[in-house]
Amino acid sequence: MKITILSCSSRAQSNTARVGKAIQHYIESQHPEMGIHQPDFVHYDIPFFNEKALSREDLSSFQEELVQALEQSQLVFLLSPEYNWFPSAEAVNMIHQLGSGHFRACWDNKVWATVGVSSGRGGRIPAVQLSYVVNKVIGHLGLQSVVSAKNFESQFTPQVLSAEGHSMGQAEYDKGLFDFIEYNLDLAKKMFA
Repeated sequence: MKITILSCSSRAQSNTARVGKAIQHYIESQHPEMGIHQPDFVHYDIPFFNEKALSREDLSSFQEELVQALEQSQLVFLLSPEYNWFPSAEAVNMIHQLGSGHFRACWDNKVWATVGVSSGRGGRIPAVQLSYVVNKVIGHLGLQSVVSAKNFESQFTPQVLSAEGHSMGQAEYDKGLFDFIEYNLDLAKKMFA
């Protein structure tokens, strides 16, 4: 199975990237047979929707890496920081730009699992909002994908994960994250058995 992890913050050393790395470390240690793509959102260059539409024939290297990763994956972990009770502009704009018939393969035949990231008590709203919007895109395009019922709220992220995404020993956080990952791996395995 191929997996894409989208840590939708362009900030270097972001808390969102910490969680993306933690997901990657866990999968690599427990399921080394799986292929993981994690486009680096530090290189994010998707134009705002009111500037110009993305063309499949004229993508930057970051855009090409992102589109190819999505097209090839069966499971997508979609992570966003919580900014003033909203998902990141990068996540929202990416969905606007890729949510058209030209990029159907980015959305079709996948399991989508959402994560909201906070440095304090938060993360629920972006996880829920992203699951709702991704579900609408899938339905609008008439595709066969599933948005997972199990999302994850990464709270107090800098106190539980190092900058490289390694656990700092908070057992309750680790268990919640690992349960979330395993649930979605199992869901994807059932869908693509």
